[in-house]
Amino acid sequence: MPTPPATFRLDLAYEGTRFKGWARQPGLRTVQGVVEDALATALRRRVRLSVAGRTDAGVHAVAQVASFSTAAFVCPERLLLSLNALLPTDVAVNAVTPAPPGFDARVARSRTYRYRLWLAPARPVHERAYVWHVHGALDIGLLDETAAMLVGEHDFSALTPSAHLYHHCVREVRQAVWGQGANAVERVFEITAGSFLHNMVRVAVGSMVDVAQGRMSLEAFATGLAGGRRQAMGRTAPARGLALVAVEYAEHDEARARPA
Repeated sequence: MPTPPATFRLDLAYEGTRFKGWARQPGLRTVQGVVEDALATALRRRVRLSVAGRTDAGVHAVAQVASFSTAAFVCPERLLLSLNALLPTDVAVNAVTPAPPGFDARVARSRTYRYRLWLAPARPVHERAYVWHVHGALDIGLLDETAAMLVGEHDFSALTPSAHLYHHCVREVRQAVWGQGANAVERVFEITAGSFLHNMVRVAVGSMVDVAQGRMSLEAFATGLAGGRRQAMGRTAPARGLALVAVEYAEHDEARARPA
């Protein structure tokens, strides 16, 4: 009898600077492309990855989750070593874990993204690939007020240029909060939701910064958010400041996906 396929979970980290996003695209360097190619070499057969967050070009990941199924024999420890030997230096596999049949990385309960602002007058030489260097003063109180407007279940059509591609743009944001970064010149935004729209976090951050710098009023932000038109919101923040930092699954999936 043929061996039934087994499912495995990959926990990944990558720097998105030189990638054209997660999703495989002909002729372009993507995270899915290089990881699937490494898997094909290690397993001697091709597999198709499912992923928790389809990050865009230039967006990073600290805690990405992908999954695949294969009938090939897989020793997780050996596959982990093989993948990290085969992959380029801007991608790492942190764990290879047996998962229950039917586990699909896409079916996550929540994702958390972090966006980092750099507020010092001098450019961030060592952090330049991971932060948005914002020039000029920011009203921190206004950042907090705009973030609070994002929490809850809303139609977020105004925060994506691709609303026409979705059946609906209603999403539930469970947390949206600004905080202090690792040092005094850094401000960090974290947002958690079940799922996100294309460019949703980056448009939200750009619009919040516009409010905090006086280019957009708090009232205009609220009205634009409720109106559902991308043109009514502020700019799109650069991709380099954004990273996927956490993915959560239902408890039974987490428990069953851990090795015995």
